[in-house]
Amino acid sequence: MTTPSNPAGRNNKVPTKSAPARTSSSLQRQAWLAAALLLCPLLATLFLCRPLGRLQPLTLLTLLPGLAVALYLQQQLVTHLGANHRYGEEDRPFPTLGAATWITLLRAAAIVALAGFLPLAVPPGHAWPPMLAWAPGLLYLAISLADLADGFVARRQHRETELGKLLDIETDAAGLLVALLLAVCLQRLPAPSLLVGLAYYGFLFGIWWRQQRQRPIIPLQSRPYSRIIAGIQMGLTAMALLPISNPAFTAVAALLVMTPLLAGFVRDWLVVSCRIDIDSNQETVLDRWAGRILTRYFPLALRLGMLAAGIAPLAANDWQQASPFWLAAQSLCCLLAAVGCMGRSAALLLALILGCNLTPFGSDLPVLVLFGLAVTLLLTGTGPLSLWAPEERILYRRSQDGSVTGSSNA
Repeated sequence: MTTPSNPAGRNNKVPTKSAPARTSSSLQRQAWLAAALLLCPLLATLFLCRPLGRLQPLTLLTLLPGLAVALYLQQQLVTHLGANHRYGEEDRPFPTLGAATWITLLRAAAIVALAGFLPLAVPPGHAWPPMLAWAPGLLYLAISLADLADGFVARRQHRETELGKLLDIETDAAGLLVALLLAVCLQRLPAPSLLVGLAYYGFLFGIWWRQQRQRPIIPLQSRPYSRIIAGIQMGLTAMALLPISNPAFTAVAALLVMTPLLAGFVRDWLVVSCRIDIDSNQETVLDRWAGRILTRYFPLALRLGMLAAGIAPLAANDWQQASPFWLAAQSLCCLLAAVGCMGRSAALLLALILGCNLTPFGSDLPVLVLFGLAVTLLLTGTGPLSLWAPEERILYRRSQDGSVTGSSNA
């Protein structure tokens, strides 16, 4: 089966067929242990929701996403057990899953547990205990950060397997969809945000459909920027699940982030389905045109806009109620972004300051505009004439390392 390797921010499924006859008995036993691991959070949720289910039987339907995630990821594991080997070493499979893959499976189990909060989120507006309100956001934040751990462990142990890579991709995709569904049910993100989580599966279905009709498919090369923007989407979703996030700001950020993500899926589909002309590097005319604008000219305009938007309220004394500390933090972030000194980091910090309910800036139109500029600069980077942009080197190096075929769990 030929599938693309990076649809709009994710490496796709590895085209490796499982070979049940070559899988060891110990590996098959570990697959059963993985099934128990994935089902335990679901059983715990069912037990804890029994009183709620008796009062409102339809609430049991909200347990279906968790069940679907557990069954789907277990099916992916069992089907691809034969891919428990390094890239290009099909004749040397590992007899066990390895620590990195188990970390990925723990992340998968945490996603099933995250889906267990859906019964509390439906119907919307239900009051949560103060401590429990923090649990979904912190849990998904931990799931996202643990994505760094499995890749690190795999590289340190030299066990970067095709199976681990596949499970890592599928876990990320399932986790994002569940987190988005929960955020929408909690009214922290607008309903169209679900399109981001569904686009990956729509992409896979489109490939399968073309294969069934024996139409050509081009394997997709990795695009580092698409992985970066996918990571930003995961971070946005985690912040939206936290109770300190202002829904007005998360809605703006969701629109700004989902637009290039969905455009990337459309672009990748045109490439893999042979509907657009590409060069040897799979670059299109649109890629080159958009690259010049979005990496050269647009960031400069954003930086000037942030400087103006940050200074204007101060000059007009619109934020007299704000403390000097918050004003200084806002002004410093705008200045750093304007001169291109750690601009992405400054934009991220500014977006967090403005979008947090604990800060005194409110949600007036000028504040929303400044927030939108910060989020957009976080997506594009500061571009040319930047004083110091170490984030660019770090982000693109990690994205390139994580997109190399065979580097699992990256």
